[in-house]
Amino acid sequence: MADLRVEGTQVTVRLAPAEALAARRREVHLPLPCLRMVHVEEAPMSDLRLLRLVGVFWPGAFAVGTCHRDGRRELIAVRARQPAVVLDAEGSGWDRVLVSHPDAVEIAADLAALILGRGPGAPGRRGMFPASHD
Repeated sequence: MADLRVEGTQVTVRLAPAEALAARRREVHLPLPCLRMVHVEEAPMSDLRLLRLVGVFWPGAFAVGTCHRDGRRELIAVRARQPAVVLDAEGSGWDRVLVSHPDAVEIAADLAALILGRGPGAPGRRGMFPASHD
């Protein structure tokens, strides 16, 4: 399972060894200022039927790899019946990153708060990511 972390001023997505082999890369970095939107896709496999994916795609089970769609570069590491965090970026090497994770809702909420400048360390918030110190 992929791991999402905030490290300094970027989000790092580290793929599990089998995912890294399929995607031909171990990790992806997205600078926080480049993130435009973060949301959760409850059924990430539903939009992947006609996808040209460089990686491994087993319909109805999982998809791991990279693709170019509508002029956008995407990294996909999703599993059926598991929600995915969707990171939309602009001005970085990746335009979209979809990663399944059992805690997708919490991760997306913490990242959205961070993007909005409220940070997961704000009073009353229990964040998964370290608060940034400016």
